[in-house]
Amino acid sequence: MAEDLKDFRFDRQQDLTNVQGVLYRGDAATKYSKPNIPIYRQYRSVVPKELAIVNDLSNETEASQFMLRAMDLDPNTRSVHPTVPSIVETTNFLIPAERHDAYAFMWNSLTYCGVVANAAMWLYL
Repeated sequence: MAEDLKDFRFDRQQDLTNVQGVLYRGDAATKYSKPNIPIYRQYRSVVPKELAIVNDLSNETEASQFMLRAMDLDPNTRSVHPTVPSIVETTNFLIPAERHDAYAFMWNSLTYCGVVANAAMWLYL
C-alpha cells in the first residue's frame, strides 16, 4: 500500500450532503427473526443500535435509537438511486383490497363452520 494512502478510509470520509427522509426505529424483531452476525457481515434486519456500534459513529447514543431512511419527498425531482422510494410509492400497497376481502370471507366461513360443527357435536352427545 502506498504510504500516503495508509490512513485513507472510504468509511471515514466526511462530506456534506442533503438527505430527505423519515426517521424510523428499524425492523421489528419477532421470535422468528434471525439475529444479525456483524462479524461475518450477515445482516438480516435493520437494528440501529448494532449499526451504530459497528460503524463506530460519533453520535452513538442518538444513532442507536433511530435512523434516517432516505425518501424522495418531491416526486418531480427523483433521486438517481434506484432503491429510494417516493411518497407515492409508499402509499401504493402491493396487496389489493380484494385479497383482504377474500381473507375476511375465508376466516368468517371457517368460524361459521366451526360453530356449526361444535353445535352438531353438542347435539350428538
